[in-house]
Amino acid sequence: MHHIHSNNLMSRNQFRFTPQTSTIDDVMASKDFVQESINEGQYIAVIILDVKGAFDAAWWPGILASLRNLRCPKNLYKLCVSYFNEKTAFIINNGTVQRKISKGCPQGSASGPGFWNIQYNSLLNLEYTKNDGLCR
Repeated sequence: MHHIHSNNLMSRNQFRFTPQTSTIDDVMASKDFVQESINEGQYIAVIILDVKGAFDAAWWPGILASLRNLRCPKNLYKLCVSYFNEKTAFIINNGTVQRKISKGCPQGSASGPGFWNIQYNSLLNLEYTKNDGLCR
């Protein structure tokens, strides 16, 4: 995350799990955008998504591709590859079942929020023109 933040690679639209920002900043940016649009006589539609099982759905190949696109230093990239390599989960219920896993971040992990932001950074960087009817 130090590499991403020190090189201003994180979308300015990302407020969660980002230093010096909060959900209040997100709400205020949204309010300002809506107010500006209303002042210009435009219509506003708000779509809010809640990703079910967000951290469980973090897709490792997507995170690694994003790290490559963000020119993550090679040593840090290899550390992330190693972090995702050969992960298993155990289910204990009348015996033990072991399964390989290929997505998700462990609940409570220090890296989980950063990986989540990295995975969705490109989505937040999409630019729309006013002619598209979409702005952010």
